[in-house]
Amino acid sequence: MEKIKNAPFYRSTLTPTQMMGEVLISLIPVCIMAIVKFGIRAFYMMAVGVSSAVLFEHLWCMYKKKPTTIGDLSAVVTGLLLSLCYTVKIPMWMIVFGSFVAIIIIKELPGGLGQNKLNPAAFARVLCKILFTPLVAQWVLPGPDMISTATPLEYLSNGATAISPYLPSINDMFMGNIGGNIGDVVKWPIIISFIFLSWRKTINPIMPITMLVGLFLTTLLFGKSDPMFALYHVLSGTAMFGAVFMVTEYTTCPLSVRGKVYYSLFIGIIVGILRYLTGLPGGVGVAILLGNLLAPVFDRIATNNVYNYEQPVNPFDERNY
Repeated sequence: MEKIKNAPFYRSTLTPTQMMGEVLISLIPVCIMAIVKFGIRAFYMMAVGVSSAVLFEHLWCMYKKKPTTIGDLSAVVTGLLLSLCYTVKIPMWMIVFGSFVAIIIIKELPGGLGQNKLNPAAFARVLCKILFTPLVAQWVLPGPDMISTATPLEYLSNGATAISPYLPSINDMFMGNIGGNIGDVVKWPIIISFIFLSWRKTINPIMPITMLVGLFLTTLLFGKSDPMFALYHVLSGTAMFGAVFMVTEYTTCPLSVRGKVYYSLFIGIIVGILRYLTGLPGGVGVAILLGNLLAPVFDRIATNNVYNYEQPVNPFDERNY
């Protein structure tokens, strides 16, 4: 008899390796535009992120004297996502450090793929931003000159309630003619990735949409009902990138459909609140990690009672007498 070890028990037609492979395919446009916008160093960053993540996972398997698990491609996805979340000026050693935190501390120590309670890439990204803020926040404009610049979020956060005249146009925001991380400044490749992953049923399309709707509505409230102010927030920072590639991560999100909706909406609302209250980078990552911790709560709220389960008697309900 086969021994059942860990939940969830729902079986998909896709294997973990196939799902990770499709995520990698969906990231191709994002990676290409990162290189187009920021040059060959963006390619080196991605190579370092992937190779270091794979190496750390392989070394861990050797240490634990078990077969290597690098073939499931999860380390490749984690390393690539993490490298895409950095500015092009970041030191290479910081990418290696992030891979170590993501793979060893967050993924492997709890038991490996499927056992982590926090999103590895999101946690490593937030930790690096906390420990190395000056290095992480060296934003530059796309192009060979590497001109330092501010990101749109500097004019949208920390109590801002209106569109600043210093903000770039919506078109520049969408096309990536702004400062930011190499993987999230250009928005249209992220939309292509979202469409592909939704079509392949690799992700639940409701989750990214709900997360961005939560962010839009929250910033609409803080922006005095100005839809353009809210749209700027959706197109700023890592919101779209995180919604498609991190919020939808299987292990750390709720299992129920309604739970996924509550979870995604919560993350979007928290991102909006953090942006309004602070000017610090990393709000998307912090919100995702909070959502990870509360995922069981959202499942409990969303799950219907089991058939024939006896509810506690309400002494104020006349039908009980």
